[in-house]
Amino acid sequence: MTTLTDARITDVEVLILDNGIEYGTRLGDDERAGPRHTCLIRVATDAGLEGYGDVDSHPWVVKSIVEAVTHIPAFCAGLREAAIGQSVWDRTALWDRLYQHSWYHGRRGPALHALSGIDLAVWDICGRLSGQSVASLLGGRRRDRVLAYASTLFRGTPDEMRAATRSYLDRGFRAIKFGWGPWGSDLSRDRALLAAARAEAGPDVRLMVDGYLQGDFNAVRRFVSSLEDLNPYWVEEPFRADRPRDLARLGRETGLTIASGEQLGGDEFDELLAEPGVSIIQPDLSRCGGFTALQSLAATVARSGRHIVPHAWTSPLLTAGTVQAAAWLPDPVMVEYNVSSAPISQDL
Repeated sequence: MTTLTDARITDVEVLILDNGIEYGTRLGDDERAGPRHTCLIRVATDAGLEGYGDVDSHPWVVKSIVEAVTHIPAFCAGLREAAIGQSVWDRTALWDRLYQHSWYHGRRGPALHALSGIDLAVWDICGRLSGQSVASLLGGRRRDRVLAYASTLFRGTPDEMRAATRSYLDRGFRAIKFGWGPWGSDLSRDRALLAAARAEAGPDVRLMVDGYLQGDFNAVRRFVSSLEDLNPYWVEEPFRADRPRDLARLGRETGLTIASGEQLGGDEFDELLAEPGVSIIQPDLSRCGGFTALQSLAATVARSGRHIVPHAWTSPLLTAGTVQAAAWLPDPVMVEYNVSSAPISQDL
């Protein structure tokens, strides 16, 4: 008879959901759709319980990594085969086993994303079996409430920015992040869009901006510095994530807070933290290695004097996991909340 102490994995399955709406589509309420497809990982156990993880990655690539047959034993195998038979309670050992079995997959990218989804599902199972929240399993819940920020795409005109900002204020949000869309290709227009949002929001609402900016380092530095009077709470990834030194330099040479990290995993965070300048670290639980990886990363970030604000922008399932992390993290600033009204973004 299976007991709570020896619950073992019997299957790992990848489910791909389709909401039928292409990314960025303008919806009836003026929101924009997120990714059309969502990748879920379901882990089954001999205890009769299942756990789920939402993976913000390419669904079919993740599926192939999970379902692949063994190529080189212990070094290059499908993660399903590596997980079956393992105890859900030995989470760190399971993480290490899955990582080792993906060494020849590339060690980062979609292999780590697939591992992250399994890890999230396993923590879900342990919470269900123990009757405890994941925050408690991580080490203890430090808080019951955390500020959520509305996460949305930039609108095309200042008037549309004002209207969107007002809609979030009316819903009770006191922090809003606008990202991508038209942002980054015309710096004068970019400033006008942010200025419209700030005029509508007033001085006390936190406004963040997200997206690559065109131009060389000096041009981007001048533009970011020019936004200081509009007081963005942070400027997120004005350079690609694989330019950690430029991101850090920008943080040192401007008066604004720089944020980055949603695409990173493993020692890529060490590169981001190697030089001062990036103050907000944004691991995505479904990409960075799940809760197990977050535990060690949180300690590293805390020692460096930075803050973690996890990225989360697919479904309420990932949001729920991120809220558990925020309840436990030593010094959370906010939680990202996807305000898209597309079905998967709201109803899953």
